[in-house]
Amino acid sequence: MAETINIGGVRYLNARPLIYGLEKEPGVNLRLEYPRDLAPLLRSGEVDAALLPAIEYFRLAAEGAERARAHDPDSRAAPALAAPFLVLPLAAIGSCGAVGSVRLFGYTEAERVRRVLLDAASRTSNALARVIASQRLGISPHFVLPEEAAKTPARHADAELVMGDPGLVAERPRAQWILDLGMEWERLTHLPFIYAFWVVRADGPVARLAALLAAARDRGLEAREKIAALSPAAFGVPADLARRHIFEQIQYKFGRREWDGLRMFNRMAAEEGLAPDGVRLQMVREEK
Repeated sequence: MAETINIGGVRYLNARPLIYGLEKEPGVNLRLEYPRDLAPLLRSGEVDAALLPAIEYFRLAAEGAERARAHDPDSRAAPALAAPFLVLPLAAIGSCGAVGSVRLFGYTEAERVRRVLLDAASRTSNALARVIASQRLGISPHFVLPEEAAKTPARHADAELVMGDPGLVAERPRAQWILDLGMEWERLTHLPFIYAFWVVRADGPVARLAALLAAARDRGLEAREKIAALSPAAFGVPADLARRHIFEQIQYKFGRREWDGLRMFNRMAAEEGLAPDGVRLQMVREEK
């Protein structure tokens, strides 16, 4: 009897098409988590695959390369040979232009922003906000997470990042301006932005995972109308907004331009001190 396969998914609307039906697959345990919580599960082996945020993959890949160098410091090939985490390029959660669900609300003029409240759920969106602040807005504010902000409640944020399903429906009447970070990235780089993608453990059942996740993707993309119709109850997002999001704003492909966008994000995040530089993207090729 085959061992149970453990898969880590994301508990947001835009991830639903990529995990559709996995909870009904025999021998599959689907765990739905916030993006920030998936990397520790993949690292520890609690899951065999995860819909991993981009910034977390950069860090995991760098850790694997460092372990390989420590094992064989004279071998340049060691990092590639020993990569413990591999990208499964079946699909991604990305955007090319406005994404709708990753938005920065500003409560004062952009050039006067000194304090930005980040979103605790996703380090990738937080890193993107830092890149956009630096390279699009030309500012270097202090970024704080909610737990830090709670210690100094008298100090109000000049801007606030909201992402995921809350980002889709958020309303901030005090906001003087709103930036869609997917749109800002496209204006900055002329490339798609990749928020998350499938990463598998190299010591896991890679071929079976590829088959399961490809089938889930195909089912989910076909079921987007149904997902949108159920979205008010399942995700708190109105059906028309959900439909626009998963049909128009989110791009699920993972092709050459998406790889280029991912590499560009690695470079820019590294420049801001948010990720290791020069991460090698180790890929499992999908069998035809």
